[in-house]
Amino acid sequence: MFENLSDRLEKSFKILKGQGRISEINVAETLKDVRRALLDADVNFKIAKSFTDTVKEKALGQDVINAVKPGQMMVKIVRDELAGLMGGESSEINLKGNPTVVLIAGLQGSGKTTFTGKLANYLKSKKQKHPLLVACDVYRPAAI
Repeated sequence: MFENLSDRLEKSFKILKGQGRISEINVAETLKDVRRALLDADVNFKIAKSFTDTVKEKALGQDVINAVKPGQMMVKIVRDELAGLMGGESSEINLKGNPTVVLIAGLQGSGKTTFTGKLANYLKSKKQKHPLLVACDVYRPAAI
């Protein structure tokens, strides 16, 4: 899901390539694509609208620093707002309990299996834990 969202956002920011100033027209075009990408990623419509409105307020009329292109400036603004939308600060995973149980749930195709593999690798390599994965997908035997 995040890779798809990332790809869509990257395509949206190409609109701003080569321009010296962020204008209302190119911001509107970019944010229309950003809103679509968020909606495709199952973000609530009201949150997507609020998010794009906030980004638009911050982006409009900002002069682009000489070393920074308009697309890069927009990427920074969107990244900062996405980070704020997701909580603003990172926190460690709670590994208390013996055994620690982590339930991963989501829609089909949202990346649960990939995320779970990456989480297990992280826990094994960085946290010196011994993860055990239990597949409970009764509709896709290949995932088990």
